Amino acid sequence: MKKVKIFVAGAGNRGTKYAEYALLRPEQVEIVGVAEPRKEYRDKFVRTHNIKPEYIFNDWREAAKLDKFADIVIIATQDRDHAEPVVLFAEKNYHILLEKPMAATSDECIKIYNAVKDRDIFFGVCHVLRYTPHTKKLKELVDSGMVGDIVNIQRLEPVGYWHYAHSYVRGNWRKEEESSFMLLAKSCHDIDWIHYIIGEKCTSVSSFGSLKYFKKENQPEGATSRCLDCKYERTCAYSAKRIYLQSLADKEFDWPLMF
Repeated sequence: MKKVKIFVAGAGNRGTKYAEYALLRPEQVEIVGVAEPRKEYRDKFVRTHNIKPEYIFNDWREAAKLDKFADIVIIATQDRDHAEPVVLFAEKNYHILLEKPMAATSDECIKIYNAVKDRDIFFGVCHVLRYTPHTKKLKELVDSGMVGDIVNIQRLEPVGYWHYAHSYVRGNWRKEEESSFMLLAKSCHDIDWIHYIIGEKCTSVSSFGSLKYFKKENQPEGATSRCLDCKYERTCAYSAKRIYLQSLADKEFDWPLMF
């Protein structure tokens, strides 16, 4: 069996996780290249997969300029940086696995669709919840008619306060203009899951809310801009010292320390 060669654009949490399949099934898959602007992430990924120097890039655009050197590209860049790499790698006939959300705007989603629809390539968006054992079983029961007629679905996306503080206040999704709004960034999984289970097209989606809590006017009197020297740190639910240093002490170097 010929090994499938994969190039990874974006060696953050998702890109790294998807690439782990090559470690589990080395007879099937080989990671042959990576593009990642953050040196520490890039270097770790290179060591893990023993990537040759000529296929190590700071920017995925450098790889897109070369002749095709892999079968598949995994695009795990930031939400607002999905459309451009899809278009360029599709032009070179790479099969494409694209991290969710597909794009940050409907225009970019259409651009991606147009780039791949007439090419002889596989294209998939990483809505991974479709493939969990419980989803597969529930889909089977629904399709068999055992559940009966579905008239309503209630689904909860429980984002813990530590996750919210880490990802949506301090992290990569802290600003909508740099990433995407929360309904898209997080709940696109849920919308896709509901669509898959029901088997019907979505006709409309609405979202409401506001940045109510994490504002300067809600900051306690005398609080500092960083947890390390803040007098409220010991009693604050969002203490960065507790969230990160405890993971470090427990030698849990995965999420959230790696991301």
